[in-house]
Parts: sequence; structure tokens; C-alpha cells
Amino acid sequence: MEKLKVLVADDTLVYRKILTHAVESTGLATVEFTASNGLLAMERIRHNKLDVALLDMFMPEMDGLAVLEQIRNEHPHIAVILISGRGPDNASATVRALSLGALDFILKPEESDANKSMEKLKSQLQALFAQIKIKKLSSDKESSALTREQTQKPLSVALPVAKERTTASLSINQKRKFNGVDLVVIASSTGGPVALEKVCQQLPANFSIPVLVVQHMPADFTRILAQSLSRKCQLPVVEAGEGELVRPGKIMIAPGGLHMTVQPGKGASKVIKLNNSPLVNGVRPAADVLFESLAQGCKRDRILAVILTGMGNDGLRGVTEMKLHCDCYCLTQSEKTCVVYGMPRSVAEAGLSDEAVDIEEIAARINRLVSGGQ
Repeated sequence: MEKLKVLVADDTLVYRKILTHAVESTGLATVEFTASNGLLAMERIRHNKLDVALLDMFMPEMDGLAVLEQIRNEHPHIAVILISGRGPDNASATVRALSLGALDFILKPEESDANKSMEKLKSQLQALFAQIKIKKLSSDKESSALTREQTQKPLSVALPVAKERTTASLSINQKRKFNGVDLVVIASSTGGPVALEKVCQQLPANFSIPVLVVQHMPADFTRILAQSLSRKCQLPVVEAGEGELVRPGKIMIAPGGLHMTVQPGKGASKVIKLNNSPLVNGVRPAADVLFESLAQGCKRDRILAVILTGMGNDGLRGVTEMKLHCDCYCLTQSEKTCVVYGMPRSVAEAGLSDEAVDIEEIAARINRLVSGGQ
């Protein structure tokens, strides 16, 4: 199988060598070119056939954001992975990059153990490259099928057809009654920041249900994400804090680097609890941790679970538990609108998805279900 052709752009020679070695060690890709600044990176991209660009966030001449914007405009088929440092400035730029169409980001290694750092980089890149190859193969197959269809079929007059429903599991929705919602929970990973923006922006100012979000991100990044979403949404969006009450009409995002759970408070109230217990599904925060806490502590609640784009199967175990112990209805993002159809696929293939919905329609479905409509 042909390997992905990669450009590595970083202004530091040491990091260019580290990234090149990590890319080559995945066995899925080869570094065709390197670049020490953004202008040189664009020159490489314009004159060569490439599949992936690994871009340092801050480079001379042109920074990673400027290069990303040009790639999206001129070479939309190229997948862009950002190489980010830690800290607020990096987090802010990275969240902006994700909203502009970057596939994902990886943090520059800071482990004192060089071998451990390299293995971590290799593992992250391996997972991303695998998803890029799957998308590329699917796209090539669709193009080939379309070409065969166009060359083999005689010309015919196109007749009007009924508009296809965005919900893939209509029959399930018709049988499964869900009258109202007490809590909305959302899980997302790769491609999640853009998907979250599309969903949360469409929730109206009078939306009266609490929304809890688990997006796989490191510390600092979730705070910046919350601030970015709050500027664009009609509802307040915050990074959740220890001991905060879960309030109606408020979107609370689990802090990067911490698991978020919900515990019963005084009366009918619910309280956010945070902890740094071990990684679950290789991540922290993990959706499974939040969902399982709801299954244990909110057994009488009507919970609407929304599983958006992301790698892996985080959320599967938690949705299973909520289906067993709560009145839980589950929406999964449709395959065709996912950046990575991993988390939604795992839930759908387990038979736990009540509907598969295009990302553009998810907010409308949430609003309808919250209002008691089907």
C-alpha cells in the first residue's frame, strides 16, 4: 500500500529531525520534504504532490495559521496536523487553527525520556495517518465508482426525487419514545472543536437544559475552546470547575487533563467533581468517566447523549451504562459528516444509537427532543 507523502515544517532543526523520525517510524508515511519556515513550506506544497503537512504553529516568514489558510484555499485535499507547544498563546492559536480546518494537533514532546517521547509521537501520528489513509481510500473508491457509472450508464433525464432524511435510524426513532430532556451530554475528539461550534451555535438563548461536554484536549486548550465558543454562542460556555453546580442553559466543558464526573448535590441539584485519576481509553478527560457517573448518580434522569466525530471508542461503555440505568436517548454524528468516524461508529455498531444525524442537523434534533417532540 502506497505510503502517505508528508511535509514537515518547523523552524528548529532538532524538531524537524524528531518529527521526521517519528513520521517514518509509523510505517504509514514518508517525509518527502522539510521546511524551516512557512514560505518555504508553501513552495514545497505548490510544486509537489503531498498528502499531509505537519506545521509548527510559530515559524518565521509565515506562521502555521497563515500556511494553513493557504493550504485550505489552494490544496484542500492535504490534511494538516499542527505541532503545538503548551501555554495560553499556543492553545489560542491551536483552537483557531482547528476552526480553520486543521485535522488535529499534537504537542511538542517534553518528556525527559527521549524514547518515551518518540513512542508517544509515533503512536499519535500512527492513529492520525491511519484515519487519513481510510478517508483517502474511501474518496478514491467513490471517485472510481462515479467514473464507472458515468462511462457505463446511458444518458437519461433526471427525475425529481424525494429529499433524503438526515436521520439514518428513523424506524428506531418512531418506536423509541423520549419525552423531554433533563441533561444533554456531548462527547467529541478529532474534529470535535468545529463540530461543537456547529452544534452549540444553533442552541437558542432560551435553551433551558444543562449541557456537559467532554472534548479530548490538554490543559489550557479546553479553557481557550470554551472562551472561543462563548463568543460565538447564544448560551454561556465555560470550562467546568470543581464543586460548580450544573445549571440550566449553561454549556460546561470538562477541563483538559482532568476527568469530570457529576454527583448528586443538595435537593435536586447536581455538582461537578474533577479528578486526575488514570487515563481512560488513553485520554483524560474521558466521556466514559462522565457518562458512568451519570448512570450511577442520575438514574431517574432523561439524558440525551450526543457522540460526535473522534477516534477510538470513548463513550461506548458510558452510553451502555446510561442505557441500562437511565432514560437515555443517543444521537450519533453521521459517517459522511465526521472528520473521523470512530467514536460514533463504535456506539452505532453496538446498536446503541437511536439516530445517526448530519452535523448540520444535530442542534435541531436536540431542540426538538428537548421540547418533547419526536
